[in-house]
Amino acid sequence: MEEKAHTRSSKFPSFTTPARVPEAASVSTGARFAEAFNCMQASLRAIGGLETEDLLRCGIANGLALEVGAGPGYLGLDWLERTHGTSLVGLDSNAEMVAIARRNARDMGLGARARQVVGYAHDVPHADGEFDAVFSSRSLHEWADPVAVFDELWRVLGDGGRLWVSDLRRDITPRARRFLERYVTSDLVRDGLEASMAAAYTVTELELLLAATRLANWEVCPTPIGLQVVVTKAAKAA
Repeated sequence: MEEKAHTRSSKFPSFTTPARVPEAASVSTGARFAEAFNCMQASLRAIGGLETEDLLRCGIANGLALEVGAGPGYLGLDWLERTHGTSLVGLDSNAEMVAIARRNARDMGLGARARQVVGYAHDVPHADGEFDAVFSSRSLHEWADPVAVFDELWRVLGDGGRLWVSDLRRDITPRARRFLERYVTSDLVRDGLEASMAAAYTVTELELLLAATRLANWEVCPTPIGLQVVVTKAAKAA
């Protein structure tokens, strides 16, 4: 059995942090929100504001990857553009988002390497160990049962594979919050950002969640605007 261990990178200064407010399911649903969110993500991609570099830096650059909470799909598609011989399954519970992600994949000429599907993070419709990498950006705060989701993502991750989960953090500084608000493209997106910030976790809260999961040797890495979970699944001894 793997020995569970973890490390924490140095924290950024904290301010008074309000209590966490779970995000209502209705906040980020519907065709209008999906199109508005797509517009914002397209703008971020145009200025290099996605987290693709972080994925590559942590060693996610090969094989078949699963993106959970893919939304309009830009992060996974940008990752495909910057890697070779890779393929992607994008999973999202919002059918409108999935339709947009399929459109974006076609427009970017990546339809043959990307499959976008409607599904749920706590019940991934794939076999044990099927993926070489699993990643998710900005959806952790939406998971109703994050421990169950982390365990499910661990299940479908192959031995030697890497899991990367990034999200906002609730205890960001006022300056960092203002930085995020610069990229808000509509009132719908602004409302969604406020709800996401209120539902996001702190370092300590996330560590407590991870301690209850099956994940081993995880690391929580704070950034000025968020938190990243990075973990490699140990290969089984021959």
